[in-house]
Amino acid sequence: MVLLKLEKLEPYLDDLVLLLADAVENGASIGFLPPVSEEEAKNYWLKTQDDLLSYNRQVLAIRHEDRLVGTIQIETSPKADALHRCKIEKLMVLNEVQNSGFATTLIEGAERVAASMQKQLIYLETRSEDDASHLFTKMGYVAAGEIPNYARSANGQLEATTFFYKEVEPTFETF
Repeated sequence: MVLLKLEKLEPYLDDLVLLLADAVENGASIGFLPPVSEEEAKNYWLKTQDDLLSYNRQVLAIRHEDRLVGTIQIETSPKADALHRCKIEKLMVLNEVQNSGFATTLIEGAERVAASMQKQLIYLETRSEDDASHLFTKMGYVAAGEIPNYARSANGQLEATTFFYKEVEPTFETF
């Protein structure tokens, strides 16, 4: 297993498209509803590439057995009052390798990158009853509150979302 900070997404585009489709098909709450077409997934990653190149986003990935099996994103804001914080988004791990520690490694990597970017606060949102919600709690994230009927699931049902945060100590580590 190798944790990567991706500078360009194109070399990994096929793996990223597969990863996004797999996550959505297996119920991940990442802004898409199934089915996700290959074109839709590819367009998403190409737009993400634009954000990456403009330094508004960082993308970390785990490479395992010659393919990407997981990703996480860090979104930053150029607003003067938000330079100390960032948002974690789109934690995805291939369904076939879940429960192997990859999600934990991705979250820890995102925390290290955020700290190296001099961020002091990480926040995120996830459906309240998802496995991710329990994982973030286990990893020391604090639930700030819950909004009912915030996200629509694949079956059309509206579900609650919990907003989390975690304070981190800025570092001078290079990642």
